[in-house]
Amino acid sequence: MDNFSLSKFMYETVACGATNQLPVSSVCNARCLFCSNKMNPFKIHRVGFRPLEDVKKGIALLSPQPVPEIRIGDSLPGRISEGEALLHPDIFEILRLVREKNQTSVIQVSTNGTMLTRKFIEKLKPFQPLKVTISYHSNTPRNWRRIFNLKEDKYKTASDSFFLLLKEGFLIEVVIVPLPKLVGYPDIEDTLKYLRPFTKDVIIFPPGYSAKAPPSLRKILDSDYSEMSRFFTKMRKKYLMNLCLMTDPLKPLNFDPRALMLETYKARFSHVLWLFSEAAYGHAKKILGDHDPYVPNEHSAFMVKNHTYGGNIICAGLLMIQDYRKAIRAALKKSKKEKIALLILPKISFDRFGDDLLGENYSRLSSEFGVPVWVR
Repeated sequence: MDNFSLSKFMYETVACGATNQLPVSSVCNARCLFCSNKMNPFKIHRVGFRPLEDVKKGIALLSPQPVPEIRIGDSLPGRISEGEALLHPDIFEILRLVREKNQTSVIQVSTNGTMLTRKFIEKLKPFQPLKVTISYHSNTPRNWRRIFNLKEDKYKTASDSFFLLLKEGFLIEVVIVPLPKLVGYPDIEDTLKYLRPFTKDVIIFPPGYSAKAPPSLRKILDSDYSEMSRFFTKMRKKYLMNLCLMTDPLKPLNFDPRALMLETYKARFSHVLWLFSEAAYGHAKKILGDHDPYVPNEHSAFMVKNHTYGGNIICAGLLMIQDYRKAIRAALKKSKKEKIALLILPKISFDRFGDDLLGENYSRLSSEFGVPVWVR
C-alpha cells in the first residue's frame, strides 16, 4: 500500500471522532435562503458525491455495536458542504452496507424531503428501523418555495411524504429554521399543527447570518432570539411537542463547573480564566460566580465575540482561534493586577485534533501568551 492519504470525508470523520456518522454527499438540489455556504467567511469544500469505495471505508469505522442512531448525511465538524444524501446514486447500496454492518441501530437520514416519493419510500422499507429527518420550514407552498428556491411539485412531494412515511412505519423527525420576518409566527404555528400528527420531535435552528450576508437577507434572517424562545415555549405546551430550540437564550445552561474548578486548584493554578461564547456567557458567568466562593483559587469569565463570522453568530461551535486570540489579549490587559495562570476553552470549538474550522490548533494560544490552555 503506497497511498496513506485520506479523502476529505474520511478526514472529517476521523477529526470528528464519531462512530455513528457517515457523510455521503455535498450535492444539493435546493438553494435555501439561509444557506451558510453563501455567507461563509472561509472556503467550504464541495466534493460531490462520496465514491462508494470511500463510503465503504467510512462504514468500516461505524460502531458494530448497538448505538441509538447511525447518521447518514451529516458532515460535521463543518468544513464540507452538507448535501442531500438521498440524491447519492448509490444510496440504496450504502444503506444495505450500513444495515449489514449494524443490524439493530436506527439508521437516520437527513433530507429536504424532495426525493421521498411513494416509489422511493418503498425502496427504503428494507432498511428499517429508519428515521427520516426532514427539513421543513413552512407548510405554506409559497413560503416553502421561496425558502428552498424549488418548484411546487417538490413542495408537494415533501409535504405528502409525512403521511406516506408514517403509514409505512418510519420514524419521523423535523428540522425547522423559523423565519418570522419572512413568514410570520402564525405560519410557523400552522406548520407545527400540520406536523403534529406525524411527529412530536422538532429540532429548531434559529436563523443565522455572517457579516458577508447582504442587508436584504439580514432583514429576513434577523430575529429576536428571546422572543423566539417564548414563542416556542408556548407552542411546546399548546401542542405537547418536543420542540428543541438550539441556542435558546432563556433555557437554563447545562453547565456544572465545580469538579473542574477543584481540578484546577489541585493542579496549583491560582487564577483561572474561562472563555465563553456570546450565547453562553451570561448564564455561565453566573454559575461560575455562584461556585467561586467554595473553591480556594480564583475563577473569572470572559466573553468571546465571533469576529470571524460576525453577523448574529454567537455559538461556541463557530468560534475560531483568531476570535479567542482577541478575547485573551483583551482579558490579559484587563487583568493586569492578577496574573492569569490557566485558560479554559469550550471543546465544541475544536475537532479531536484540537483544530478549529480554519485548521488552526489551540496549542498556539499557549505558546503565544505563555499561559497553559485546557479544552473542556
